[in-house]
Amino acid sequence: MTVSRRHFALSAGAFALAAGPAFARASGKAKASPAPKEVQARSPLLSYEGRTADMGDGTVRAGFPGVVLRTRFDGTKLTLKTAASSDNLYLDISVDGGAPKMVHLAKGAQQLVAFEGTAGTHTVEIARRNESWEGVWDIAGATVEGGGFVTPPDLPAKKLMFIGDSITCGAACDVARDDPREDMTVNNAQKTYAKLLAKRLNTQVHLVSYGGRGLIRDWQGIRDTNNAPQFYERAAPDEAGPLWNPANYVPDAIGIMLGQNDFNQGIPDQNEFVNAYVEFVEKVRRDAPKAVVFLIDTPIATDDAIPRRTVLQAYIDEVVRRLRSPLVSHANIKHYAGRPANGHPIAEDHIGIADELEPLFKKALG
Repeated sequence: MTVSRRHFALSAGAFALAAGPAFARASGKAKASPAPKEVQARSPLLSYEGRTADMGDGTVRAGFPGVVLRTRFDGTKLTLKTAASSDNLYLDISVDGGAPKMVHLAKGAQQLVAFEGTAGTHTVEIARRNESWEGVWDIAGATVEGGGFVTPPDLPAKKLMFIGDSITCGAACDVARDDPREDMTVNNAQKTYAKLLAKRLNTQVHLVSYGGRGLIRDWQGIRDTNNAPQFYERAAPDEAGPLWNPANYVPDAIGIMLGQNDFNQGIPDQNEFVNAYVEFVEKVRRDAPKAVVFLIDTPIATDDAIPRRTVLQAYIDEVVRRLRSPLVSHANIKHYAGRPANGHPIAEDHIGIADELEPLFKKALG
């Protein structure tokens, strides 16, 4: 898969990228301007929504999809000190609630100008679009010129968490149904059913998801890999440490959409799959014992060649029966055609999934 490397160098009021220390150049007039105000990555003036990892050097790592960095400042320019582990990472940047602009992060350390324009108080949101396997996004700090940071907006009190695979990551959703493109720009966690539900219900949301992975095996049938029971425990999905501290985010309701990849190579053994699912749900409920948990059908599976959909639904019903908890139920959603190119739901399909799940989650949240 070839990804075009695109850099944006836009006019005032938009966004630009530049690499290296030469990016911040001072002119002779700079002495008359207020000094830039700089904060480190974990400053309370930088607000994160989504699962992140604290690295040993003070960097905040966003390895899961859909992580959003929010900040508010009074000034003329906001620069983020950041880095990408690959050339596959794309961000959405929104200023003062405006339409998001997609920005490509080249591999390596760089300075990202998230805003440059008219003086005043501005709120900026920077969101990771990509799937977990496409690389990690690191944040080291941020700088404001022409003013300073102010307290960012509060996050909603209610919390959701969705655990899943590429569907929950937003793989190949930001594209027309008949568009054959397969580059990284078509992936967009912000257009998933999970993000839509969070917006509609005014909640925070964490996407603990990884494309191609399942409960007991990945899409190729590989068992000895980083499947859901493993990446669920981690702060960054491909790194054994640091582990995620579940006390940092206790969801009120949880959706688990797994099984598509386990069934990709054929129907798995019932006892193995159901036992693994039961054990996994018990692990999740250990961390959030009061949360309502929905085990959601995959929207991709069909009964065309073999009865994948029917069997998966029966397995999920058995998981619910064995758990015997009024807080755990099966959320049965319909099949969505997705894209002919790869079967993934597109944005309008995610809207349909959110429509089906909204009454369930709304009731769960009271």
